[in-house]
Amino acid sequence: MSRSRKPERIHAFAVALTRVAEADRRLRAAAAEHAGLNLADLDAVGYLAEQGPVPAGRIAEAMGITSGAVTGLLDRLERAGWVERARHEIDRRQVVVQLAPVRRELIDADRALRDRLLGEALADLDDAVVQETAKLLEHAAEQLLAGAAELARDRAARDDVDAGRAAGDADRAPISGVEHGRLRFGAGAARLALRGARIKDLYRASFDGKRPQVTVAANGEVDVQYKGLSWFGARDVAAQLTLTTAVPWSIEIRRGVSHLAADLRELQISSIEIAGGASESELALPRPRGTSTLRLSGGASRLVIRRPRGTAAQISVRGGASNLVFDAQRLGAVGGPTRLSTPGWEAAPDRWSIELTGGASDLSVIED
Repeated sequence: MSRSRKPERIHAFAVALTRVAEADRRLRAAAAEHAGLNLADLDAVGYLAEQGPVPAGRIAEAMGITSGAVTGLLDRLERAGWVERARHEIDRRQVVVQLAPVRRELIDADRALRDRLLGEALADLDDAVVQETAKLLEHAAEQLLAGAAELARDRAARDDVDAGRAAGDADRAPISGVEHGRLRFGAGAARLALRGARIKDLYRASFDGKRPQVTVAANGEVDVQYKGLSWFGARDVAAQLTLTTAVPWSIEIRRGVSHLAADLRELQISSIEIAGGASESELALPRPRGTSTLRLSGGASRLVIRRPRGTAAQISVRGGASNLVFDAQRLGAVGGPTRLSTPGWEAAPDRWSIELTGGASDLSVIED
């Protein structure tokens, strides 16, 4: 294609994307009005319909709103009969929010309408063309998100010239009187490596590419934040963190990670939460004490979870999996909610509870 036609080609594609986005917005607005909701309420209800019961904090994370805002939103939806609060089916101390069963039919009807309309639009295209078009749109979305991240990074750099120096000062911290460590990795990165070791510091870290801000609280909370960084555009960003084995840990990763390698066998872990999904990940878990939990929301492409031999474990999968392996059980493709557990899991005093929402392409939970 000649250079003179290239701007015309880009313009035509950009116009088509804008029309699709606007059409989708209008359909969502009509669906919200049909249900008697505003768009924010519909987004929350749609998220619950897809994910199942989740803590309120995950809804706030998915929608990009504060905990106070999501509390008001959920109170409003509960009064209108759209959502219910309940105790977590495994950890009874935790309160989760779920879509009210009586409202499921209306949400399913709106989704069925969307599927029918898109099906009619694709009716004259063969599967190969549809798959190629889907790939094109995914690639376009990734490029646009990378552009948004670039603009955000430029703005953050103007306000945070000394961020790199501050992060360098925080590459390690003393244990002092800390009794329980908590790692909060608050923004996605292309690669994240975690491990436990017998070190005298609370943690040690090194970073490739853009350096994050690291803050350490007196209670042992280590907070790692990349300002203005989208994980879609973070291809050259990597972090390596070593956590001391001297104290037990809770680990929280927000906004997902592309490649996660976590060798946690030397640590004592109470909980691991990964929100936003993971592409290529492998986790080696330690022996649990009581009920240790691993929760991953947003789906996974390839996820391998290794646990010590003889450890009791249960896995709950919502959203299905293309290939599921649990110890010696090779189930292949499974659809819908699936739960598997080792013999005697219910009575085991020390056990792993593993939960995955959003589905997975290739999921293995095996003894090591």
